Amino acid sequence: MSAETPIPSLLYHKIGRPPRGARVPGQYVSPGLFRRHLAYLKGHGYQGISLPEVVRPDCPLPPLPVAITFDDGYRCLYEEAFPALAEVGFGALVFLVAGAFGGANTWEQAVGDVAEPLLDLGRIREMQQAGIQFGSHTMGHPRLTELPPDAARREILESRSRIEDLLQTPCRAFAYPYGDWDAPVRQFVAEAGYEVACTTRRAAARRTDDPLALPRINIRRYNVTARFAHKLWRARRARP
Repeated sequence: MSAETPIPSLLYHKIGRPPRGARVPGQYVSPGLFRRHLAYLKGHGYQGISLPEVVRPDCPLPPLPVAITFDDGYRCLYEEAFPALAEVGFGALVFLVAGAFGGANTWEQAVGDVAEPLLDLGRIREMQQAGIQFGSHTMGHPRLTELPPDAARREILESRSRIEDLLQTPCRAFAYPYGDWDAPVRQFVAEAGYEVACTTRRAAARRTDDPLALPRINIRRYNVTARFAHKLWRARRARP
């Protein structure tokens, strides 16, 4: 496949129905709709790849590659996404807030959102044993460009070290919280040793992209199957 082959990298947050008071209900994709998304991918010949494979030129790509990612590491992923992925044979990469295992979404509650529990270490390890991969989403989910440089660097580096220590596997992938990054933040990510990092720029990735500034396709609760299919179609044909 060409280095210009488009590789959709799907961004999900929560799998479930939005509770009363949710400030961003669009982040909740219902379990049934998520399963329909997976069925569409499987039925149309998409094959899952891991996010680091997106940027490795020596890794052959299937004709229709797709990477599935989740930000923040909510417990609902264990309850809803994990079994659905297993049923169709897809993997995924979950970006964890490394200082909050087993806690809750304090960064969202701080701005008035509802509490949502996060994955604890036991569930993370069970998912890892079944082939789910994990990356870093910092220690505490800050806006990195608003931090002093030393604090931003610690968020990026310490989260990688914590995930590697607890899961005993290399942590190769990073996602910028809120999609908030700039050249100095990118440099901290590079210095920390990550192979790949994700933004929230909406496009399919290509191997010619900056590996530490990859785009993703944001999937929301209103992306019914027809709209989901259109997003994939548009991303595969749009130029970066």
